[in-house]
Amino acid sequence: MRLASTVCIAAAAILAGCATQPSGPAGKYLVYKDTGGQIVRVFDYPSADFCARVEKMAAGAKCQPDPASTGMGAQATLRYNPPGQVVQAYYADLARCQTETRQLGAGVEVVTACTAKP
Repeated sequence: MRLASTVCIAAAAILAGCATQPSGPAGKYLVYKDTGGQIVRVFDYPSADFCARVEKMAAGAKCQPDPASTGMGAQATLRYNPPGQVVQAYYADLARCQTETRQLGAGVEVVTACTAKP
């Protein structure tokens, strides 16, 4: 009987611990989707913290732990100044990449122009 009580108490403690743990890190990949839910661009930031700061300013984008760049057709390398961070960017296709990197926000510049993703 005493063993059963000990097991029940331990199980309850474990379940309580699982219920109170955070859902995990948001991740370092900022993912943009179109209205149909298709991924149109992904930015691979140096850290989850950097991604979270950009996410606050990005309309409709979400940081996630998985790269989600599978199936993307083009890539470019961008630099954010400050702080001088180099970021790999992935786009659904080459035309979207070229269009979106023509005019970037203040402090963002193209390091490597758009190329088809191998």
